[in-house]
Amino acid sequence: MPTWLEIAKGPLFRFALVILLLGLARLVILALWGMGAAIRRAGDRRLPYGQVLKETLSWLVPLHRLHRLRPVYSYASFTLHLGIIFSILALQNHIDILYANPGLAWPSLPRLVLDVFTLLAIVAGIYLLLHRIYSRSARALSRPADYLLLLLLLDLFISGYVAGRSWNPIPYASLMLFHTLSGLVLIVLIPFTKIAHCVLFPLVRL
Repeated sequence: MPTWLEIAKGPLFRFALVILLLGLARLVILALWGMGAAIRRAGDRRLPYGQVLKETLSWLVPLHRLHRLRPVYSYASFTLHLGIIFSILALQNHIDILYANPGLAWPSLPRLVLDVFTLLAIVAGIYLLLHRIYSRSARALSRPADYLLLLLLLDLFISGYVAGRSWNPIPYASLMLFHTLSGLVLIVLIPFTKIAHCVLFPLVRL
C-alpha cells in the first residue's frame, strides 16, 4: 500500500474518528441537557411517553410518510440516506479499515448489492442537488454548506464506485487516496454540519 494511503487509513482516520465521536457526544449531551431543562421548567409534566416514543421511532424509517408531501424529493432523500448507511457500514473495505483501527468488525453485504445502492444514491444525490439549484423554495433555504455537502457526498460515491471498476482510467492508488481524504473531510465535518442529524434526529423528534 502506498505510504500516503496507509497514513490516511491509519493515523489520519483515527484522528478524524476522535473528532467525530467527541463532537457527536457533545451534541447529544447538550440535547439531552436541554430536554431535561425543558421538562423541569414545564408546569404540567404529564407526558404520554409511550406515544412520544412510538412517534419518534416511526420517523426513523418513515416509509409510510414519504409519499405525503413532495414524494419524489422524499424518496430521493431516503434513497441517498440508505446509500450512505450501507456504503459506510456494509462495504468490506470500510469494515477492514475499522477493524485495523478501533478493532470493530461485522459481516459485509455482497459487492453487487452495494453497487446497486451506490448507483441509486448517485442518481438521488444529483436529483437533490438539482432540486436545490432550480427549486425556488429549496434555493431560498439552502446555504453554501448544503451544496458543498451534497457535492462531497457525490464525490465519495462516484470516486468509490469508479475505483472498483476494471475500466477505471485513473491509477487506483491515486483515486483511493483522493476518496479516502474526501471521506476523512466528511467525517470531521459531521459534528459541525447538518449531517449531525445522524444522532440528533431521534432526539429532535422526541
